Amino acid sequence: MTQQVSIQPNVGMLSLFPHMKYQPWYALGELVDNSIQSYVANRDRLHSLYDDRGQRYRLRIDIETDRHDGGRIVVRDNAAGIAATDFQRAFRVAEPPADVSGLSQFGVGMKAAAAWFAKEFRVRSSSLGESVIRTVGFDIPAIVAARRETLDVAEEATDSTTHFTEVTLWNLNRVPKTRTVGKIREYLGSIYREFLRNGDVVILFDGEPIQYDEPAELTASRWSQPDEPPLAWRKTVDIHLESGRRVTGWAALRETGATSQAGMALLYRRKVVQGAGGDAYKPVEVFGRSNSFRSQRLFGELSMDDFDVTYTKDALVWYDEEEEFVELLRDQLDAEPLPLLRQAENYRARKPAPVPAEVATGVLQTTATVLDHADLTSLLGLGQGLDDAEADGAERGTVATAPGVEQLHAGEPLPDLANRDVVLTVAGRTWDVALRLIADEAVEPWLQVDRDDNGPASTLRLTVNQAHPFMRTFAEIPGQDLEPVWRLAVALGLAQELARDSGDAKAGYVRLNVNELLRTYLSKQP
Repeated sequence: MTQQVSIQPNVGMLSLFPHMKYQPWYALGELVDNSIQSYVANRDRLHSLYDDRGQRYRLRIDIETDRHDGGRIVVRDNAAGIAATDFQRAFRVAEPPADVSGLSQFGVGMKAAAAWFAKEFRVRSSSLGESVIRTVGFDIPAIVAARRETLDVAEEATDSTTHFTEVTLWNLNRVPKTRTVGKIREYLGSIYREFLRNGDVVILFDGEPIQYDEPAELTASRWSQPDEPPLAWRKTVDIHLESGRRVTGWAALRETGATSQAGMALLYRRKVVQGAGGDAYKPVEVFGRSNSFRSQRLFGELSMDDFDVTYTKDALVWYDEEEEFVELLRDQLDAEPLPLLRQAENYRARKPAPVPAEVATGVLQTTATVLDHADLTSLLGLGQGLDDAEADGAERGTVATAPGVEQLHAGEPLPDLANRDVVLTVAGRTWDVALRLIADEAVEPWLQVDRDDNGPASTLRLTVNQAHPFMRTFAEIPGQDLEPVWRLAVALGLAQELARDSGDAKAGYVRLNVNELLRTYLSKQP
C-alpha cells in the first residue's frame, strides 16, 4: 500500500542543509536524539512489553558506516518508532513536535543532518502498537529540481509489537575518514555520557559499544597544608543569574592533569551541547592560559536547562549573560573551604608524571637546531684579553677544582628522557655539547655541567633534571613552559664554561648558588 507525505513548506531548504556548519558527531547526534526521545516518551510502554516477556529492555542504537561506493551510513534503533500521528509532521521541514520539552525540539534535526551527510536517504519505521512498517525515501537533487511537495510512503504489514526506526544515508556528501571515525566515537561518548551512565541506553558504532571514560578525581592534601589529611576535590555548583536563570552541577579536579581532557561540559536536557570531546568549555577567566595547571586539572558538568540552544544543538544561546555566568562560576569554584582553582594551580603530585618522550625530544631538538654549528664569538664577545693558549691554560688549571661541577652517579648511567648533541664554535674553539634531559629525584641539582678537554674538541655535557622541585612547580606542563626553562639552563651552563675560558677561576659558584636557590626559596608558590 502506498500513501503520500508532505515535505512542505519549503523544499528548497533541503539544498541549503549540505552547506551548514555541522560537525559529523553533532549531525549523527540529531539522529541519536530522535531515538532517545522516542524511548523517553514511550519508556513505560517499552519496559512493560519486555517485562511481560521476562526480559530487560534497553534502548539500542546501532550506527554502521561503509566508505565504499560513495559511502553509506545506517542508524537503527529499537525505540518506539514513528507513530502515524507524527509521520506527516516528521518529514516537514521546521515543524516542531507537539512536545518540545525533550531533545526533539525544532523539527529540523533529522532532515538537516541527513541532507548534510547525503544526497539520498531513506527512513523506515514501525511504531509500537501499529501493525505497519512505513518507508519514505528522499532523493534531494531530484526533489529540489522538480520542486516536489509530497513523497510516496510505502507500507507493509507487521506485528503490532514491532518497533524500530532505521535511517539509511547513501551517496554521501562527506564520507567519514579513519581519523574522523575515531573522533565520532570519542564525541558521541562524551555528548551522551548521561544516557550511557545508567546502562539504559547502548550506542554501538560499527559493532563496538560507545563509552565515556570517567576521569579519576583528585584526593589529596591542600597544597598549603601537605601534612594534613587528604580531601576529595569536588564541589557542587549552584549559580543564580540576575535574570532568574539557574545553573547547577558540579566541578572537580582530575587526579592526573590532561589539557585536552579537562574543562567544563555544558548539558542541555542531559545532552552535552558545548564542551564535548576535546572541545571542553574553558573560559580563560576560570581556566587561565591554555597550558596552565588549572587548564589541566579542572573539569565538571553543568546543567544549562534554563537557557536555549541553537537549532543545530551544538551551542548555547547566552542572552548576553555569559560574562556574568563566568564571573559567578569562578567565584564559586575558588570559594573556601575547597578552593579548586588555587589547589589546581599550586598542587603538585609527590611523584610527577613523566614528560612524554616525544615532547622532551621535540624540546631538545628545537634548541639543538638553534645552536647547532653556531659561531657565538661575535654575539658574546668572549675570548677578549686572552689568547687561545692562555684560555686553555686557565681552564686546565681550574676545571678539576672548580666548585659546583657535579659528578654523575657511579654505576649505571641515569636514564635520559631525551638527548641531543650539538656543535658550537666559540673564539676559534669547537665544542661538542651534549644536551640531556633526565627525571631523577635522587639527583639534587637542577643543572649539571660536566666538561672534558681530553679529546680533539672540548666536550660539554649539560643535564637538566625535570624532577627538580623548580621544574615540578613551574615547568611540569609538557611543551610550551618546558622549552624556555631548558634554553635558560643551556645558556647558564654555556656561560659558566665560557666565563671559565675567559679566566674566571670560580665561574661554577654562580651555577651552584642558582641550583640551591631554585631548590629552596624559588621553587615555592606564594
